[in-house]
Amino acid sequence: MHKHFARLLMAALAVAVRVSCAQASSGPEVNVPPAATPAARYQSDPYEFSAADSVTQAVTLSSMADGVRFTWPRTGTKWDTALLAVRSWGAEHDPWVEVSVGEFRIEQHLDPNAVGVRWLNLTGLREQLAGGSEVSIRTHAVTLEAAAATLRLFVDHLDLQQRILVLAPHPDDAEIAAFGLYADRHASVVTVTAGNAGDMNYRANVSDPAAHYALKGYLRAFDSVTVPWQGNIPPERTANLGFFDGRLDAMYLAPKQTVPEVYGANTDVAPYRRANLSKLVSGAARSNTWQHLVEDLVEVLRKVNPGIVVMPDPRLDTHLDHEFTSVALDQALEQWQGNPVFLLYTNHTDGNHYPYGPAGTVVSLPPGTQALRMQKIYSHPVAQALQIRKLFALESMHDLRLSPDEQADCGLATVARRPDYPRVPEEDYFRRAVRANELFLLFNKAGAHAAIQDFLAHYTAALGARATPSQ
Repeated sequence: MHKHFARLLMAALAVAVRVSCAQASSGPEVNVPPAATPAARYQSDPYEFSAADSVTQAVTLSSMADGVRFTWPRTGTKWDTALLAVRSWGAEHDPWVEVSVGEFRIEQHLDPNAVGVRWLNLTGLREQLAGGSEVSIRTHAVTLEAAAATLRLFVDHLDLQQRILVLAPHPDDAEIAAFGLYADRHASVVTVTAGNAGDMNYRANVSDPAAHYALKGYLRAFDSVTVPWQGNIPPERTANLGFFDGRLDAMYLAPKQTVPEVYGANTDVAPYRRANLSKLVSGAARSNTWQHLVEDLVEVLRKVNPGIVVMPDPRLDTHLDHEFTSVALDQALEQWQGNPVFLLYTNHTDGNHYPYGPAGTVVSLPPGTQALRMQKIYSHPVAQALQIRKLFALESMHDLRLSPDEQADCGLATVARRPDYPRVPEEDYFRRAVRANELFLLFNKAGAHAAIQDFLAHYTAALGARATPSQ
C-alpha cells in the first residue's frame, strides 16, 4: 500500500472510531434564517407505526440555552430501541444534535436544511436512561421546538443466537448494512449478483468492456464469499449466486426470459459461481433468469433455515437491484414454509447521502415523503472495536478502493482516475457505513410481505405512468 492511500485509510479509520465529536463537520455557511430555506424537502413524518408493536410515552421538551431537555419517564418497559420524535423549525448545511445523560453522550446528524419531524435515536444511552433522568439535547445549526414530543420504545425480543441469513444485492452490501450484526454469529451471507457492472475500474489492465466486466465480476464475487470471514463467517456459509448486476428489474418483468450481461453477450451465471466454496448453490451452467433466481433463493432458504432474514427495504432503498432482491426473496418464501423475523435495511437513500454526518455517529430513521407502514425498529449497537473490523472489511472490497494502477501511481496522476475518485465525501461508504449502530426495520413474515407489495404497487403505477404518453 503506497503512502498516499495509507494516509487516506488512516484518516478514515480515525473518523470511524469516533463515537461522538465536539465540533460540527465543516461546510458552507447558510446565510438565511434556517426555517426560511426553500431546500426543506421532508416536512412531514412518513412513518406509520403499528400501535401494538411499540410503546409510546408523551414527554415535554423544555428550552435551555443551547437546545432542549426533558425528563425520562418511568416506563416499566424493558425496551431495546428508543426513538424520540422532535420537530425541527429549520436547519443549516450540517445540522446535528448531542444527546446526553450526565457525562454520557451520543451524536446524531440530520439531513441538511431539516424542517419537520425527525426521529432521534436514543438507544446508545440505554444503560443511562432510568426513570427521572434528565436528557439534554444540545443543538448545532438546527432549532428544535420546545413542546410535547413522542417517545417510542420497541421491545424486539430479537434472538441473535438463531440462524441468520444476510441477503445482499451486490458484494459489499452485506458489510455496509450488517457487518456488526452478522459478525461472530451463526450467519450465512448470500450475495445475489456478481457486481459485474459500474465503472471500468481496471481498464488500464483490460480495455475490452466484456472482458473487463468479467474480471471485475469475478473479483467482486470472490470478495463477497471471503470478506465475511473477517466477521468469523467461513466461506462454507457464504455464496454468490452470480446473477448479473443491473439486470434484476429486467429479469422481473420477463421472468422466464434469459437476460444477458450489461456489457457482453454472456448469459451464464456459472463463471461467477467459481468463487464459491459452499454447497448452498450449484456451480453448474445456469441461465440468468428471474425464475432461476427465485428457485435458487428457495434452495438457500431450505439449506440455511434462518430464524432471521436480513435484506433491503424496497420502499426506502432506491437501487433497483436492491429493491428486486427483496421481491425475489418474497416470491421464494411462497415455496418455503419457514417463519423468520425480517430485518430490512437501506444502503441507497436520499441520493446516497444518508446516513448523515461523520463516521462513528448515530444512525436513525431517514426522512422521507412516502407513507411507510412500520412494525418495529431495531438499532443494533456496534462497539468501537467492531467498527474498526467493519472498516477493514469494507476496505478489503475491490470496488471500494483504488485499482492497482492507481495505487502504483503514488498520487502523481499519470494514470487516469476512475470517475468516482477522488470520492465525494457525502456519498462515501467509509463515512456512511461505519457507525455506532446499524439500523433495521423489523417485520414479521406478513409485515415484510405487505411492505414488498406496497413497493410493487408504487413501482407498477410508476411503470404504467412512464408507458402512458403525456397528454
